[in-house]
Amino acid sequence: MRRARSALMSSALLLAAVPARAQDTSAFPETDRIFHRLLADPRQAQTSARYYRQAGDDMADIALGNSWGMIRWTGLGLGGWQLQWNVEGMAYTRFKLGGGINEFQTIDFFGNLPLEARRGIFSGKLVLFHASSHLGDDYIRRTGDLGTRYSIEGLRLLASVEPHPFVRVYGGGGDILHSVPAGKGGMLQVGIELRTPDFNASTRYPKHLYFAEDVRWLDRVGWSATINTEIGIRIAYSGVIRSLRVHLGDSHGHSDFGQFYSRTENYVNLGISCDF
Repeated sequence: MRRARSALMSSALLLAAVPARAQDTSAFPETDRIFHRLLADPRQAQTSARYYRQAGDDMADIALGNSWGMIRWTGLGLGGWQLQWNVEGMAYTRFKLGGGINEFQTIDFFGNLPLEARRGIFSGKLVLFHASSHLGDDYIRRTGDLGTRYSIEGLRLLASVEPHPFVRVYGGGGDILHSVPAGKGGMLQVGIELRTPDFNASTRYPKHLYFAEDVRWLDRVGWSATINTEIGIRIAYSGVIRSLRVHLGDSHGHSDFGQFYSRTENYVNLGISCDF
């Protein structure tokens, strides 16, 4: 009950600064228009699949998630700023492939309540987040490792600037409000995204190449860096799916999964992502 009250109070604080009256209030707006998704952050709410080799095994990380726009406020008398409140959720899983049965190793669940803001080339995102991590039955049977209870709630703040139409830089940090097991929870994050102009090969399906790099430092692993780099092609679609990305990535540092966070992992992956 105490955790529920804390989450509700934090959610109220996120929306407390929003004026009660705005010139334009939109319900269920499109997402990815105020604060754009972080292309190289695997813990960003998304639907994606990545294949790679690790320690001689074929591995796959599968993410099933989305961000849903709830309310957008414009004309707030705040110098042209727009605000939007979203709800995000994702299940993020790891499998070892082959051997007749694909071994289900671990799954992380994410629930986020972000409040986003944008004015021109500047944007920001304040997020109340929850994450939990669980080992898979196949992994437990093979290793006998029962894992640990893993659950965290916290706040994260990111700011972004786009000094050129094809350049974006972002950075920020966060802290843990509550965790099981108890421990250090500070975090810093920076990143850069570059893209080419549209190929102009199709007016219906514009496409461009991109490069993205995301770097995180976590207090719980002694502030060592975890670096995710991604290059690929992004193909825009009309309708429900706004774009499709095919990408090659490199991960270097600590695992992105909660049960394995103390492990260091280095691998190159091939992936596909749907940006809804």
